[in-house]
Amino acid sequence: MTYFKQTLMGNITDLNVVGLDPAKHAARLGDAHEMIVAGILTRLGFEVGLICAKGGPYDLWLIAYEKPGGRIKPLRVQVRTASKGMSIKFIGGTRGGVNRVYIPGVKKYKYSEKDNDLIIGVDPKTLDFYLIPTRFISKWGESKGIGKLQPLKNNWRILLNWNDEFLAELEKRLPP
Repeated sequence: MTYFKQTLMGNITDLNVVGLDPAKHAARLGDAHEMIVAGILTRLGFEVGLICAKGGPYDLWLIAYEKPGGRIKPLRVQVRTASKGMSIKFIGGTRGGVNRVYIPGVKKYKYSEKDNDLIIGVDPKTLDFYLIPTRFISKWGESKGIGKLQPLKNNWRILLNWNDEFLAELEKRLPP
């Protein structure tokens, strides 16, 4: 194999090949996942928009459907990168990346339906998406392992059936 192929050929899931400081890379990874989610959802045919202002409780807006062929349902979407332990955090107000400053009890909050409608967790190792309706997390802790979220993995039916009946049945399939 030539030097070129040995050093520059990689996989779509490769991370930080340029060797950035891990904290700086973490911030960039979050931004990249927002763009990847928007691109994939657009590729699937959904209407999606990026939110330009950073630091809010949602990163994207998305048009879902009440049922196939049904009314449109605009959703506010928060994109989260699964942590190294492969869990998705449901908290906001903490700062990741290079500029992190934590002030206990001041900014940290758990997402709720007043903040956003859907959390999409991205597995950085596989680029699988976990579509988590925010209404599900009210009974959960601050995070959940992706192993317990398998019924939500790449489940586009959630976006095609955004209605109380479908979501209630789906929620029953998830462990507490």
